[in-house]
Amino acid sequence: MPVKHALLGILSQGERHGYDLKADFDRRVGDLWDLNYGQIYTTLDRLEREGFIEGFAVEQQGRPDKRIYRITPRGREELARWLVQPIDRPRPLRDEIFVKLLFLDQSNPTALLDLIERQRSLYLRQMAQLTQRKYELTRSQSPRESLISSLLIDAGLYHAEADVRWLNHCEARIRAAVGNTSEEERR
Repeated sequence: MPVKHALLGILSQGERHGYDLKADFDRRVGDLWDLNYGQIYTTLDRLEREGFIEGFAVEQQGRPDKRIYRITPRGREELARWLVQPIDRPRPLRDEIFVKLLFLDQSNPTALLDLIERQRSLYLRQMAQLTQRKYELTRSQSPRESLISSLLIDAGLYHAEADVRWLNHCEARIRAAVGNTSEEERR
């Protein structure tokens, strides 16, 4: 989900300040996606240049003016167009763990296996946190209100589960390769 369209989606529900956008974004998908203020303000500047939003200053007592943003009719059209378009390519397989495995010393299987184990532990902790978040969500909202949030959490759980399965596969292949190498060296 591009940040651009996420911000348009939030702004389609009402005017917001940059900090409000961040809080709303975090409330909706913060468990699954980290977004920093720099990304928000850079994206807001781009959206404003493209004519999808407009910003205006609101005077504050004893403080600098606050900049508020609202979606334009052109922004609503862009959001509506984007919402109904299927994603044209699967998510790219860009993960820091891939690069680490590429460059770790392959002659040292202990280091590879240690990294895999520590990474697996992180994914399992993430799964536990997402499961807890889903439980809290179902207790605090009606099933209808929590449906989409619950589905997003499910996506995070499925992705983490797939990552754990892949790490298990990596571990098994590395252990098998180490076993085969040892047998060949013994001969």
